[in-house]
Amino acid sequence: MKKYIFSVLMAAMAAFTFSSCEDVPEPYTQPTKPDAPSAGEPKGTGTAADPFNIAGIIKYIEDGGSADQEVYTKGKVVSVKAGSFDATYGSLKYYISDDGTTNNQFYVYNGYAGPNRTKFSGEDALKPGDEVVICGKAKNYSGTNEYDTGNYLVSLNGKPTSGSTTPDTPADGYINETFSKNFGSFTAKTIKGTAWVIDSYGYAKATGFDKDSQTTTPSESYIVSKAIDLSASKSATLEFSYILRYVTKNGVPVEGVKNQVLITDNYTGDPATTKWTDITGTMKEGTDWATWETYKHDLSDFKGKKNVVIALHYACAASSGTWEVKNLSVKEATGGTPDTPSKPDTPATKDGITIDGTTVTLSNAAATTTGASVELDLNAAGLVNQAAVETVKFSDGSTVTFDANGQENGPKFYTNTKGVRVYANNKLIFKGIKKIKQIVMTCDSYNGTNYVGNATATIEFSGTTATYTNLFTETTGGGVQLRVKTIKIVYSE
Repeated sequence: MKKYIFSVLMAAMAAFTFSSCEDVPEPYTQPTKPDAPSAGEPKGTGTAADPFNIAGIIKYIEDGGSADQEVYTKGKVVSVKAGSFDATYGSLKYYISDDGTTNNQFYVYNGYAGPNRTKFSGEDALKPGDEVVICGKAKNYSGTNEYDTGNYLVSLNGKPTSGSTTPDTPADGYINETFSKNFGSFTAKTIKGTAWVIDSYGYAKATGFDKDSQTTTPSESYIVSKAIDLSASKSATLEFSYILRYVTKNGVPVEGVKNQVLITDNYTGDPATTKWTDITGTMKEGTDWATWETYKHDLSDFKGKKNVVIALHYACAASSGTWEVKNLSVKEATGGTPDTPSKPDTPATKDGITIDGTTVTLSNAAATTTGASVELDLNAAGLVNQAAVETVKFSDGSTVTFDANGQENGPKFYTNTKGVRVYANNKLIFKGIKKIKQIVMTCDSYNGTNYVGNATATIEFSGTTATYTNLFTETTGGGVQLRVKTIKIVYSE
């Protein structure tokens, strides 16, 4: 019996061994996974006038296109996802491709039949082969390229959907982008190196210089606007605020650095191959990171033209400049031909405040005589590093109170800058032993920026009290800090 059982076991092991070996092919016989079908050539700019094809929308996502910007795509319905229709919301989940086949499908998640959440009538509202133009926000979600919820049909089989019209000029202009959070109606197109980015302070920024490594990457990048229709324009104007630095050295332009404003009415979808008109003119190189210049250009040469596209083009080679841009608009001009004004080196300030380099002077126009003075060195006032500061006394008993003024960031002392940092909308309240004629503050300067507070700051004098507010009026960003190191109070006799 034992011999029989042993024989059976041996036979079973032999069978297992041979069958296992047969299931494992030799290395040279392992099947090769077929290549995925080509998505084809990316086409389109993602505008209403020039929608993406499927390859175009995929490339837009893969190139880091904004997930907060609505873009347009043209394709054909492949299929509607079974059970995706909800009568309450009237949305559908479906797939599109260039030719209506399952090759290179693109997923449309919870799409609507038209603008303003127009409802589909049911799952049969879309049929395979239907030609659609879709507008919405596109992204990669967990590995799937898709239109996000809230997208909608602009046209179905060549006919505009209910509520869809050719876009009119918006009430606030053809283009109105702050660049505070994203590129909006602009698309970043990078030829090489470092791309345009949205800086954490709330503006678009282009530079090949890396602060951490102190190295420069040769770069070329564009931000390209949506197409705008100037066929009914009389005198449109392009305007934006900018800071431009390190584009010259000893008065000579840095080799390889470009900061161009470009325009065309024949955009190819590739900024490198598009024939542009250069409308840059003269832009002023700045000396600090606080003073914003204004660029203006009359677009009358392009009135009557459709599909006008604007681009900001940045490039650098071995050395890099830095270009910062915010509040870009294209609007109908209200007056004559605009020019390109330059701001003064010293920022304009409110009455009673003057700035000279790193010195901020607060003057009381009602005080006509000059008396004694007292000075305070904040680095020698016994303050704690990175700690909040409240009231500090002068040697004569006068005080200065640092007030957060309800802001999240309140004044703090830093040993590395040897003074107190006063943030946007913080207050300094001075209480003198006599009527104050003048207050002189010396401030910190770092990496080319004079931290002298905002140009919109205010000063109010009342008897022996003076109140300085580092007023900041923008909706985004943090403005310019006042990094005050020493304070001198001059009394009125």
